[in-house]
Amino acid sequence: MAEKDPAESGRRLHVTTLLVASRRALDNALSELGFAEDDDRIVEHDGRLAFLTCSHEEDCDDMFALIGELSTRGESWELQSRIDATPGRAVYQSFARYRPVEAVDAAVEDEPEPDTAESPLHDVETAEGLTALKRILKRIEPADAFATIRAGRDGRATARILRRGSRRLLAAATAADESTLRSVIREILPNVMLDVAMKPPG
Repeated sequence: MAEKDPAESGRRLHVTTLLVASRRALDNALSELGFAEDDDRIVEHDGRLAFLTCSHEEDCDDMFALIGELSTRGESWELQSRIDATPGRAVYQSFARYRPVEAVDAAVEDEPEPDTAESPLHDVETAEGLTALKRILKRIEPADAFATIRAGRDGRATARILRRGSRRLLAAATAADESTLRSVIREILPNVMLDVAMKPPG
């Protein structure tokens, strides 16, 4: 009897996983392994650096290489995952060396959609949307801004590029998935810091 295809026996869920470590530890590991400084998978998380992978990436080889390097150096690290279970709910999982593994099933805190009157939502998978976003972001200093990227209930991802300090919305963009948005934003603003929602509300 043939084994069932996983897609037939269950529903595939979108998973985002962060490898979180101190800025110094992750910087050293990234440098040792030859990662580019503007790699779009390097994000800021709770004052630390993190390396991100998700279901849209081809594999997890780079994350395992970083775990190996951090472990060899005797550094502390943590894996945090967000599994988008149903619209409006996610399972948040944390795995760290000196704590028990834990998971929380929680409602997802929705951010309000960008005010399209203030900043239109640019679809970066169209030539017009990509050109418009480039025109806006080319005028911004990467150090003056940061980007938040969230999965939407409609299955698409949304990015908001915000001014540091005031959190004023500078631009908004959408794409089929987070990895596309990260790649596009980092191509335009190579050193801009990205932020992702990985903890349950409260």
